[in-house]
Amino acid sequence: MPPAMMDVISTLTPSLDRLLGGGFPTGQLSLVYGEASSGKTTLSIQCAVSASTKSLKTLYIDSDQSFSHQRLLQIAGGRGEGACEGIIIFLPQSFGEQSRIVESLENYITKRVRLIVIDTVTSLYRVALGRAGGSFGLNRELNRQLAYLAELAAEHNLVVLVTGQVRSKVEGLGWQIEPVARRTLLHWPRVILRLKQTAEQKIKEARLERGPAQAYEQKRCYLEMTRSGLVDFHESDTWSP
Repeated sequence: MPPAMMDVISTLTPSLDRLLGGGFPTGQLSLVYGEASSGKTTLSIQCAVSASTKSLKTLYIDSDQSFSHQRLLQIAGGRGEGACEGIIIFLPQSFGEQSRIVESLENYITKRVRLIVIDTVTSLYRVALGRAGGSFGLNRELNRQLAYLAELAAEHNLVVLVTGQVRSKVEGLGWQIEPVARRTLLHWPRVILRLKQTAEQKIKEARLERGPAQAYEQKRCYLEMTRSGLVDFHESDTWSP
């Protein structure tokens, strides 16, 4: 049977929770990656709102500076301002500053903190990569950040959720989409979820590439982007992926 009793943070989207075996698991590092506008930030905010409904706190590193108070209130709905009180926002301006914030996170962890989000963990890395003469030092630092986050998740029984950008890579006769810093980024997460655009702009595909549902038939689900966040989308005769 799926690990229904595992301690998790719900995504607030039932079909996605089922795909993940209940939600994102505590004690582990999870990765969500995908193209721009695929729903990564919305999903991150939903998880923070979900934690707040249990009176739990979130440490949220907004490296993209895409966190919106208005969007938070839309997703929180009737929960209103109460959902904001448990979210501590960090706004790094450089990859080095992101490293310093990650290294300081343990100072903010209390019994009520259950979720850490970095959205996105590779955006400032990518900026630094464009300015640097080589990638070796940056890859080593990114690896160090992810290793430390995985350690925090295990030691404090936290959900650590990082999002990642993608890049296009020529393979054979076509193009392949893969995460930025693929080798480093894919090493540490125990759960990897890819969000994809579909032919219908508001419809997103969520595909589990690593995680608890790997042993079961369900590997993907479809979500609809709405004003109140990502909700279940049920395939019908009027649309097909």
